Amino acid sequence: MTESQTAPIVLVHGILGFNQLTLGGTRLAEYFRLIPEALRSEGHAVPAPPRLNPAGSVAERAQDLKNYLQSQGEVAGTKVHLIAHSMGGLDSRFMISKLGMADRVLSLTTIGTPHHGSPIADIVVKGTNPVVNKFIEHLGVDIKGLFDLTTSASSKFNDDVSDAPNVKYFSIGGQFEPHRIVGVPQGPLGFTHEIVAKAQGNNDGLVSVASATLQRNGWQALDTWNVNHYRLVNWGENLAPTPLELIDNSIVQKYLSLAKQIKEANP
Repeated sequence: MTESQTAPIVLVHGILGFNQLTLGGTRLAEYFRLIPEALRSEGHAVPAPPRLNPAGSVAERAQDLKNYLQSQGEVAGTKVHLIAHSMGGLDSRFMISKLGMADRVLSLTTIGTPHHGSPIADIVVKGTNPVVNKFIEHLGVDIKGLFDLTTSASSKFNDDVSDAPNVKYFSIGGQFEPHRIVGVPQGPLGFTHEIVAKAQGNNDGLVSVASATLQRNGWQALDTWNVNHYRLVNWGENLAPTPLELIDNSIVQKYLSLAKQIKEANP
Protein backbone atom coordinates (compact mmCIF):
# COMPACT_ATOMS: atom_id res chain seq x y z
CA MET A 1 0.00 0.00 0.00
CA THR A 2 1.15 3.54 -0.65
CA GLU A 3 1.99 6.11 2.01
CA SER A 4 -1.20 7.97 1.17
CA GLN A 5 -3.39 4.88 1.57
CA THR A 6 -2.03 4.06 5.02
CA ALA A 7 -1.78 7.65 6.33
CA PRO A 8 -4.15 8.53 9.20
CA ILE A 9 -7.12 10.81 8.63
CA VAL A 10 -7.33 13.63 11.17
CA LEU A 11 -10.73 15.30 11.60
CA VAL A 12 -10.48 18.98 12.60
CA HIS A 13 -13.45 20.72 14.23
CA GLY A 14 -14.67 24.27 13.71
CA ILE A 15 -15.37 27.17 16.06
CA LEU A 16 -17.04 26.13 19.32
CA GLY A 17 -16.18 22.57 18.41
CA PHE A 18 -14.94 19.64 20.48
CA ASN A 19 -13.45 16.26 19.83
CA GLN A 20 -15.98 14.41 21.97
CA LEU A 21 -18.09 14.98 25.07
CA THR A 22 -17.89 12.42 27.87
CA LEU A 23 -19.50 11.93 31.26
CA GLY A 24 -17.99 9.50 33.74
CA GLY A 25 -15.95 7.91 30.99
CA THR A 26 -19.01 7.41 28.77
CA ARG A 27 -19.00 9.13 25.40
CA LEU A 28 -22.07 11.32 24.97
CA ALA A 29 -21.41 12.96 21.63
CA GLU A 30 -18.74 13.68 19.08
CA TYR A 31 -18.34 16.64 16.74
CA PHE A 32 -18.14 14.50 13.59
CA ARG A 33 -21.13 12.38 14.57
CA LEU A 34 -20.59 8.66 13.79
CA ILE A 35 -17.97 9.52 11.18
CA PRO A 36 -14.74 8.33 12.91
CA GLU A 37 -16.25 4.89 13.61
CA ALA A 38 -17.50 4.55 10.05
CA LEU A 39 -14.10 5.42 8.60
CA ARG A 40 -12.36 2.98 10.94
CA SER A 41 -14.78 0.22 9.95
CA GLU A 42 -13.58 0.69 6.36
CA GLY A 43 -9.94 0.25 7.41
CA HIS A 44 -8.90 3.90 7.74
CA ALA A 45 -6.72 4.95 10.65
CA VAL A 46 -8.64 7.73 12.42
CA PRO A 47 -7.15 8.83 15.75
CA ALA A 48 -9.18 10.65 18.40
CA PRO A 49 -9.67 14.12 16.87
CA PRO A 50 -7.70 17.08 18.23
CA ARG A 51 -9.27 19.48 20.69
CA LEU A 52 -8.64 23.06 19.59
CA ASN A 53 -9.38 26.27 21.51
CA PRO A 54 -13.16 26.50 20.88
CA ALA A 55 -13.29 30.28 20.37
CA GLY A 56 -9.62 31.09 19.87
CA SER A 57 -8.03 32.86 16.94
CA VAL A 58 -6.87 30.99 13.85
CA ALA A 59 -3.25 31.35 15.00
CA GLU A 60 -4.05 29.90 18.44
CA ARG A 61 -6.04 27.01 17.07
CA ALA A 62 -3.39 26.28 14.42
CA GLN A 63 -0.79 25.97 17.18
CA ASP A 64 -3.11 23.58 19.03
CA LEU A 65 -3.35 21.47 15.88
CA LYS A 66 0.41 21.46 15.43
CA ASN A 67 0.91 20.40 19.05
CA TYR A 68 -1.53 17.56 18.51
CA LEU A 69 0.24 16.31 15.37
CA GLN A 70 3.58 16.42 17.16
CA SER A 71 2.48 14.70 20.36
CA GLN A 72 -0.52 12.45 19.70
CA GLY A 73 0.78 8.89 19.67
CA GLU A 74 -1.01 7.66 16.57
CA VAL A 75 0.12 10.53 14.36
CA ALA A 76 3.39 11.82 15.86
CA GLY A 77 6.07 11.71 13.18
CA THR A 78 3.72 10.51 10.43
CA LYS A 79 2.14 12.22 7.44
CA VAL A 80 -1.61 12.70 7.59
CA HIS A 81 -4.70 13.66 5.63
CA LEU A 82 -6.65 16.53 7.22
CA ILE A 83 -10.44 16.83 6.84
CA ALA A 84 -11.54 20.08 8.44
CA HIS A 85 -14.97 21.57 9.03
CA SER A 86 -15.70 25.31 9.07
CA MET A 87 -13.01 27.37 10.86
CA GLY A 88 -10.91 24.22 11.16
CA GLY A 89 -10.01 24.63 7.50
CA LEU A 90 -8.45 28.04 8.16
CA ASP A 91 -6.58 26.67 11.17
CA SER A 92 -5.18 23.88 9.00
CA ARG A 93 -4.13 26.24 6.21
CA PHE A 94 -2.35 28.50 8.70
CA MET A 95 -0.58 25.57 10.36
CA ILE A 96 0.64 24.18 7.05
CA SER A 97 1.86 27.52 5.72
CA LYS A 98 3.00 29.43 8.80
CA LEU A 99 3.99 26.80 11.37
CA GLY A 100 6.32 24.66 9.28
CA MET A 101 4.03 21.63 8.96
CA ALA A 102 3.80 21.29 5.18
CA ASP A 103 5.97 18.17 5.23
CA ARG A 104 3.53 16.45 7.61
CA VAL A 105 0.36 16.92 5.55
CA LEU A 106 -0.47 14.95 2.41
CA SER A 107 -3.83 16.61 1.80
CA LEU A 108 -6.25 19.09 3.29
CA THR A 109 -9.97 18.91 2.58
CA THR A 110 -12.07 21.79 3.90
CA ILE A 111 -15.83 21.40 4.38
CA GLY A 112 -17.96 24.51 4.83
CA THR A 113 -14.89 26.64 5.54
CA PRO A 114 -15.33 30.42 5.11
CA HIS A 115 -12.24 30.98 2.98
CA HIS A 116 -13.69 34.35 1.93
CA GLY A 117 -15.37 35.03 5.27
CA SER A 118 -19.01 35.03 6.30
CA PRO A 119 -21.45 37.96 6.33
CA ILE A 120 -22.68 36.60 9.67
CA ALA A 121 -19.26 37.20 11.23
CA ASP A 122 -19.26 40.72 9.73
CA ILE A 123 -22.60 41.51 11.35
CA VAL A 124 -21.69 40.10 14.75
CA VAL A 125 -18.32 41.85 14.92
CA LYS A 126 -19.86 45.16 13.89
CA GLY A 127 -22.89 44.63 16.13
CA THR A 128 -25.21 45.85 13.40
CA ASN A 129 -27.97 43.26 13.67
CA PRO A 130 -29.43 42.69 17.14
CA VAL A 131 -31.35 39.58 16.02
CA VAL A 132 -28.17 37.87 14.82
CA ASN A 133 -26.30 39.05 17.89
CA LYS A 134 -28.99 37.52 20.10
CA PHE A 135 -28.67 34.26 18.18
CA ILE A 136 -24.89 34.19 18.62
CA GLU A 137 -25.20 35.11 22.29
CA HIS A 138 -27.65 32.25 22.76
CA LEU A 139 -25.05 29.86 21.34
CA GLY A 140 -22.48 31.19 23.81
CA VAL A 141 -20.02 32.29 21.14
CA ASP A 142 -17.12 34.43 22.27
CA ILE A 143 -17.14 37.24 19.72
CA LYS A 144 -13.33 37.36 19.76
CA GLY A 145 -13.31 34.00 18.01
CA LEU A 146 -15.21 35.49 15.07
CA PHE A 147 -12.83 38.28 14.09
CA ASP A 148 -10.82 35.92 11.86
CA LEU A 149 -14.01 34.89 10.02
CA THR A 150 -15.01 38.31 8.68
CA THR A 151 -14.77 39.00 4.96
CA SER A 152 -12.05 41.63 5.47
CA ALA A 153 -9.95 39.38 7.70
CA SER A 154 -10.32 36.52 5.23
CA SER A 155 -9.12 38.68 2.35
CA LYS A 156 -5.93 39.50 4.26
CA PHE A 157 -5.58 35.87 5.30
CA ASN A 158 -5.68 34.70 1.68
CA ASP A 159 -3.01 37.22 0.74
CA ASP A 160 -0.73 36.22 3.62
CA VAL A 161 -1.20 32.46 3.77
CA SER A 162 0.31 30.70 0.79
CA ASP A 163 -0.32 27.09 -0.22
CA ALA A 164 2.30 24.37 0.04
CA PRO A 165 3.18 22.85 -3.35
CA ASN A 166 3.48 19.33 -1.93
CA VAL A 167 0.04 19.36 -0.27
CA LYS A 168 -3.13 18.51 -2.20
CA TYR A 169 -6.01 20.87 -1.40
CA PHE A 170 -9.72 20.10 -1.77
CA SER A 171 -12.79 22.11 -0.79
CA ILE A 172 -16.47 21.29 -0.31
CA GLY A 173 -19.35 23.71 0.14
CA GLY A 174 -22.85 23.15 1.45
CA GLN A 175 -26.19 24.61 0.42
CA PHE A 176 -29.79 24.19 1.57
CA GLU A 177 -33.15 25.88 1.51
CA PRO A 178 -34.76 26.37 4.94
CA HIS A 179 -38.32 25.29 5.60
CA ARG A 180 -40.71 28.23 5.40
CA ILE A 181 -44.03 29.09 6.99
CA VAL A 182 -45.89 31.88 5.18
CA GLY A 183 -42.60 32.72 3.52
CA VAL A 184 -40.69 33.03 6.79
CA PRO A 185 -37.59 30.77 7.03
CA GLN A 186 -37.63 28.40 9.99
CA GLY A 187 -34.95 26.74 12.10
CA PRO A 188 -31.81 28.08 13.78
CA LEU A 189 -30.08 28.64 10.42
CA GLY A 190 -33.13 29.89 8.53
CA PHE A 191 -32.69 33.59 9.28
CA THR A 192 -28.92 33.53 8.82
CA HIS A 193 -29.39 31.69 5.51
CA GLU A 194 -31.32 34.67 4.13
CA ILE A 195 -28.59 37.13 5.16
CA VAL A 196 -25.82 35.10 3.54
CA ALA A 197 -27.95 34.48 0.43
CA LYS A 198 -28.42 38.21 -0.16
CA ALA A 199 -24.70 38.87 0.15
CA GLN A 200 -23.09 35.79 -1.40
CA GLY A 201 -25.71 33.47 -2.87
CA ASN A 202 -26.24 29.78 -2.17
CA ASN A 203 -25.12 28.82 1.31
CA ASP A 204 -25.34 26.35 4.20
CA GLY A 205 -26.82 28.85 6.63
CA LEU A 206 -23.48 30.33 7.71
CA VAL A 207 -21.03 29.93 4.82
CA SER A 208 -21.74 30.44 1.12
CA VAL A 209 -20.68 27.98 -1.55
CA ALA A 210 -18.60 30.77 -3.11
CA SER A 211 -16.74 31.29 0.18
CA ALA A 212 -16.31 27.58 0.89
CA THR A 213 -14.81 26.73 -2.50
CA LEU A 214 -11.46 28.42 -2.82
CA GLN A 215 -10.67 29.11 -6.46
CA ARG A 216 -6.93 29.32 -6.91
CA ASN A 217 -4.06 27.22 -8.23
CA GLY A 218 -3.55 24.01 -6.34
CA TRP A 219 -7.13 23.75 -5.08
CA GLN A 220 -9.81 21.40 -6.38
CA ALA A 221 -13.46 22.09 -5.61
CA LEU A 222 -15.39 18.86 -5.04
CA ASP A 223 -19.15 18.31 -5.15
CA THR A 224 -21.39 20.70 -3.22
CA TRP A 225 -23.36 18.88 -0.52
CA ASN A 226 -27.05 19.78 -0.37
CA VAL A 227 -27.21 20.16 3.41
CA ASN A 228 -26.78 22.93 5.96
CA HIS A 229 -23.77 23.72 8.16
CA TYR A 230 -24.82 21.32 10.91
CA ARG A 231 -25.57 18.45 8.57
CA LEU A 232 -22.11 18.76 7.01
CA VAL A 233 -20.82 16.94 10.11
CA ASN A 234 -23.84 14.62 10.37
CA TRP A 235 -25.83 16.49 13.00
CA GLY A 236 -29.46 17.42 12.40
CA GLU A 237 -30.62 20.30 10.24
CA ASN A 238 -31.79 21.94 13.47
CA LEU A 239 -28.73 20.56 15.32
CA ALA A 240 -30.51 17.80 17.31
CA PRO A 241 -31.12 14.97 14.81
CA THR A 242 -34.72 13.97 14.13
CA PRO A 243 -35.67 10.26 14.08
CA LEU A 244 -35.35 10.29 10.29
CA GLU A 245 -31.94 11.97 10.46
CA LEU A 246 -30.78 9.42 13.03
CA ILE A 247 -31.26 6.62 10.49
CA ASP A 248 -30.07 8.61 7.48
CA ASN A 249 -26.62 7.31 6.54
CA SER A 250 -26.07 9.61 3.56
CA ILE A 251 -23.58 11.97 5.24
CA VAL A 252 -21.51 9.09 6.59
CA GLN A 253 -21.41 7.65 3.07
CA LYS A 254 -20.15 10.97 1.75
CA TYR A 255 -17.21 10.83 4.18
CA LEU A 256 -16.43 7.25 3.20
CA SER A 257 -16.35 8.25 -0.47
CA LEU A 258 -14.32 11.34 0.35
CA ALA A 259 -11.70 9.34 2.25
CA LYS A 260 -11.24 7.02 -0.71
CA GLN A 261 -11.05 9.94 -3.14
CA ILE A 262 -8.40 11.92 -1.29
CA LYS A 263 -6.22 8.88 -0.66
CA GLU A 264 -6.33 7.86 -4.31
CA ALA A 265 -5.44 11.44 -5.35
CA ASN A 266 -2.12 11.15 -3.51
CA PRO A 267 0.25 8.71 -5.23
